[in-house]
Amino acid sequence: MNLSHLIRRDSDATPPVARGWASSLLLRRLALPLLSLALLASACATDHEEVDPEEAILEIVMDPIEAAHVPQAVSLFGEPLYAQEDTTGAVAEADRALAEDPDDVELLIAAGRVRRNFWQYRQAMALYTQAMELAPNDWRPHRFRGHRYISVRDFQAAISDLERARELAPMNWDVSYHLGLAYYLAGRFQDATNEYLRCLELAHEPLAREAQAPGFRSCSQNMDDPESLVAMTEWAVRAALRTGREEVAAELLDRIPVGLEIRENLAYYHNLLSYKGVLTAEELLDPGPDAPYRRETVGYGVANWFLVQGDTAAAVELLEELMQDEWWPGFGRIAAEVELARLTAR
Repeated sequence: MNLSHLIRRDSDATPPVARGWASSLLLRRLALPLLSLALLASACATDHEEVDPEEAILEIVMDPIEAAHVPQAVSLFGEPLYAQEDTTGAVAEADRALAEDPDDVELLIAAGRVRRNFWQYRQAMALYTQAMELAPNDWRPHRFRGHRYISVRDFQAAISDLERARELAPMNWDVSYHLGLAYYLAGRFQDATNEYLRCLELAHEPLAREAQAPGFRSCSQNMDDPESLVAMTEWAVRAALRTGREEVAAELLDRIPVGLEIRENLAYYHNLLSYKGVLTAEELLDPGPDAPYRRETVGYGVANWFLVQGDTAAAVELLEELMQDEWWPGFGRIAAEVELARLTAR
């Protein structure tokens, strides 16, 4: 059964089916992180009823409605972060398919990926963990779970998953992109720069082009697809600037022409144009009511530029604003939390 129509590109309660494998999986692999969430939910309860932690864990995973009312994570400043309720029926449809064959890796991945549309990341991670157990040499569960670890602010776990994904799929663009991001958020700017440069350089390798296939976006996309190029280049420039490698950043910017037709990653492109002096920070931060992106998506690039230029006060003011963005899975929002946490820890 093809479930690709349920999954929105890049925006996630194990179903009330196959309770045996799901609960066993959860208790083996995700007991500690979910226990923390269950205890947090219990502590926040207004009626002060005692909650059995194991029962709360199972409810988080098994009930898709409850998933919207239990924190998926906690921000770096202690704010509980919640999923959204699926009112479309997409999760239920994926779960019905999975119920027919709970050990089907494709269905497990599909059921995990559809949950990302509703920020049900812990539930998705449980499904990816099951897929890893069934297919340990499949790069996809590692890549997807690593991405979700970024969403829930566990960057070291994300690095572990994504480095394993890189071992299994060294030519994959999405693995490289998210691994570089995990390095970046963990403060490993040199590693982030090197990872992005690795994939950008692979764009010209015949092996990368040969690896390109349906369902596998290889690093050759950096040569063939401007959308992929600007997204990876923007994070590469950010990382290079944080390591003082200004010559690398300048070379990367020289590869990005003015006038590219960009739609999906226009925010990243506008950040790059601002670094090139074509757009100002003021223009990026006041894009108007019809802008195709949120302020959060360009704002972190501006804040990072302030930091690099030594204007910490302006950076902090903007980062504090970005951290209030309700779109808590956004990379800009996560990066804003990270930067403020670093600055306040000094």
